Amino acid sequence: MDEVKVKNLVEVACNAERYSEVAPKVEQAMTSFARSVVADTMKKNVELHYKLGLSPKIVRKLGRGSSKKRSTSGADCEFCTERVGTFHYNKDNINKGIFSRHAHCTCTLEYFPGNGKKQNSWSKRWENVNNKKEERFNHYQLAMSKKHGKKIYITDQAIEKVQYVDIPGYSEVENITIQSAHKQLLKDAQQNNKSNAVMYILNNKSPVAVYGDRITVEPDKSSAVRYLLNSSADRTLTVLHNHPGQSSFSANDLSFFMTNQSVKTLTIVTNQGKVMYLTKVSGYDYVKARNLAKTVELKDGNYDEYVAKVIKRMYDGGVESKIR
Repeated sequence: MDEVKVKNLVEVACNAERYSEVAPKVEQAMTSFARSVVADTMKKNVELHYKLGLSPKIVRKLGRGSSKKRSTSGADCEFCTERVGTFHYNKDNINKGIFSRHAHCTCTLEYFPGNGKKQNSWSKRWENVNNKKEERFNHYQLAMSKKHGKKIYITDQAIEKVQYVDIPGYSEVENITIQSAHKQLLKDAQQNNKSNAVMYILNNKSPVAVYGDRITVEPDKSSAVRYLLNSSADRTLTVLHNHPGQSSFSANDLSFFMTNQSVKTLTIVTNQGKVMYLTKVSGYDYVKARNLAKTVELKDGNYDEYVAKVIKRMYDGGVESKIR
């Protein structure tokens, strides 16, 4: 416990002529102090569980209204938005700033020790991960399971040939906008990323981009992307990315699509301009789609067939698609 902070709290309360004059300030400071104690304890637990051989991670989400109180413009403050996201513990490179708080911060921290459970840092309640939407769709965590194929370098002709696709739930104007964004993404990958993977998240402004390698692109690398994924309402984001090796959806694509509730649609534009999509339509039911997906078995290491069957099975849970 930080005794200096405690002393300061007592002095603020005792030095006022009337406690009512400083009560709101003291109460807010006490709340922030209590949360900082919990965060410090969580940090120690993370270090301990890592040493015990588990794979702990922290999920920080933006609190309601906290950032705007700190921002003079009324917009979300950079302090909070740069710290939201999912952080896997590594003693050498974990961002210690994710535990930091400002005076009015109400960001939430959830702790996953890596044993199938999670703890909410403020309620102290432990819950089974598999029963909640925050579940890390372990059924699909098959890293490097996909045959990615040889990288195809993007040509100007391929960019011009990017298809228009009528994605359910979008107007014609919106689908034209997505087609244009696919072209922009391929041009970006061609000119700025050696025809490797690029991800765009569409919002009301310019697309938010994150750059990957020939095989993968990691959204958590970008604080702006983490912020959008964790703070946006359910089924409001359209996410585009390219597959340099011309492959269809991978197991990791399915994991990203299902675990991020803010994602409505995930598209692939191949480096030759072919477009595929997964989208959550109006009748989407997360639990039903997840349970339907779990009925599919992987046979003989055929991941292409497995992923295709999972996507087809999820149709009855409100997931529509266009795949090869």
